[in-house]
This record gives sequence, structure tokens and C-alpha cells, in this order.
Amino acid sequence: MTKKDAYSFETLSMLFDETAARPLKNTDKYVIFSDLHMGTGRKTDDFRSNAQVFVEVLRRRYLPEGYTLILNGDVEELQRFTFDSIRRRWVDVYDVFDEFERDGRFIRIVGNHDLALSYGLNEIKPHDAVTLDYHGNKIFIFHGHQTASRYIRHHALVGLVLKYIANPLKIKNYTVAHDSRKKFKTEKRVYEFANANKIIAVIGHTHRPLFESMSKIDSLKFEVERLCRKYPKSSDKKKGKIEHKIALLKSELDAVVESEEKYGSHESLYRENLVVPCMFNSGSVLGKRGITGLELTNGEITLVHWFDRRKSKKYLQYENYQAHQLEDTDFFQVVIKRDNLSYIFSRIKLLA
Repeated sequence: MTKKDAYSFETLSMLFDETAARPLKNTDKYVIFSDLHMGTGRKTDDFRSNAQVFVEVLRRRYLPEGYTLILNGDVEELQRFTFDSIRRRWVDVYDVFDEFERDGRFIRIVGNHDLALSYGLNEIKPHDAVTLDYHGNKIFIFHGHQTASRYIRHHALVGLVLKYIANPLKIKNYTVAHDSRKKFKTEKRVYEFANANKIIAVIGHTHRPLFESMSKIDSLKFEVERLCRKYPKSSDKKKGKIEHKIALLKSELDAVVESEEKYGSHESLYRENLVVPCMFNSGSVLGKRGITGLELTNGEITLVHWFDRRKSKKYLQYENYQAHQLEDTDFFQVVIKRDNLSYIFSRIKLLA
């Protein structure tokens, strides 16, 4: 273990030990979003492209259905803009946040881009992390920047560069999500910590959705392999269905690989035969085709994708996914992956 890896493990251990656990019952409902990077609505504001779908999803789905909203860091882009200027621009977003908060169903966790809130910038006092206790098993939710000390040490310097150089030049935000090497190190360190402690870790920060420690590419490859193993033992009728499904998965895999290679984010975490399902990532609200989040309901954890059909019809064309329309809007939800928490924790206990 390198010094930097050891620092990360020690930092996460301290954070985990200091975070009191709150019970998670099967009747509870949570939804986790991260990495909004809200700005002032201008060209350098990454949030504006998905702002409408995000607000409508909160207002029409998660608020009336009794969900607790967890915002897992980097809500505001405070390294570039002032909190007051962001709040003035996105009044409708904060109005929905306030409705969750009035019902006692609003939790904010700090990230590296809104770290100033931890220094008493205003009345908001975000958590450093949140731990949910599901029948004695821990779900540890934190942003993910804690794996590297540079986000704390150089926070002020980065803010100055962004405000006084990037903003005037209208340069868009550059985060760890754009650097595959840093993204890989972050995920690997979180994975190793969660594996060692036999817990589920839920992060944001890298903007890459992960489910049971696997990226979209990993999940598709594993599913193709599973079907290939199933194929020789199947009847002729079932073989036809398997062939069709594998063809669809291969097509989707090609599209995802092409997309992720474009952004340099296709590297896999794993060099082992048995992947421990201990790490999840809610992705971000800044996706090119929509937003991703994690739901905790009925003893299950679900990775969901919300999109605007006026911008992307990708998931309306895939037979593998069933899209559900949000009332009379142009917004749809698809379930990317879902699994039972008790089953996941059993696998962690046996494999970690």
C-alpha cells in the first residue's frame, strides 16, 4: 500500500467511525443524487442542461411519494460562483429543496466543489457523511473526494483559478470526472476500504454510475458471459431468446465502449475473479443524455436514469429497458440495475 493509499484508508476510517448510523427500514424511501455543480445559468454552468428534468423529477415523483432526498456533494459550484448568485438563479430548485427540508426529508453531504459550506459560509451546515444501518449492515454515503488530500489542501487555489481565469475565458468546469486515472484511483481506494470493512460505500465525485462495484461496461460483459454459460444447457426455443438478448447486449456494449473511450473512462477496477458488490456511485445530474441516481426502497437498491425524450430516445429504443413516463411530461425513467440489500450484504460477507 502506497503512502497515498494509506492516507486515504485512514481518512475514510476516521470519517466512518465519526459518523453516527441512522436506521434504514424496508418502509423507508431514499433517493441519492450527486454532482449538480449549480452555477449562474450561463454558458459555464454545467447544471443548466438538465435543470428542468431534475426539478420536475423531484417535484412530481420523489417529493409526493415520501422520499428523503440525499444530495451527495458538489451541489453548488462554489469554486466559481458565489452562493447568493447561484441561489438567485435557481430559485425553483431551492424551493423544492425547502419543501423536502420542511418535511424533515432533506440531507446534504459536502463535496470538494461546495466545501466552503463547511466553513460557515451561510446557514447551511452539510454532513461530511451519512451512514444507514440496515439490520446491522452499514451503508456509508460520502462524496468521495476524501480519498485524496489535494482536494482539501488546494481548495482555495483551485477556486481562485476558476473564478479569475476560467470564468472570464468562459472555460467549462474540469473535475476528476474528466481524468480517467484520477477516477480509477478514487474508485479503487473506496472499493478497497468498503471491501475491508464489509460495508456498502456510496459515492459521487467521479460522475460514473457504479452498481455493485461494476461500471456499465463491466455489468454488460458479466451479463453476456452469464448468458453464454446458460446457452448450451437451454432448449432450442430458449436458445433463440438468448441469442437475441446477447445481440442486443453486444450492440449496447459497443455503444457504451465507444462513448466511454471518447471520454477516457473505460478502465475497469478489477483484476480479480470475484467482484465484491461493496461500492455504488449515483453518477451525476450532468449526464449528456440525462441524470442518474440511486433509490433505496423496500429493502432494495436501484440505479435509475431519468431522461428527456426531446434530447435522447436511446432508452426508448432498447428492448432490455422499460421506460416509464413521468405523468404528462417528456421525461422518462428507466431502471438500469436493481438488487436486494440482504442478498448484497450476504455476498459481501462471504466474498470480502
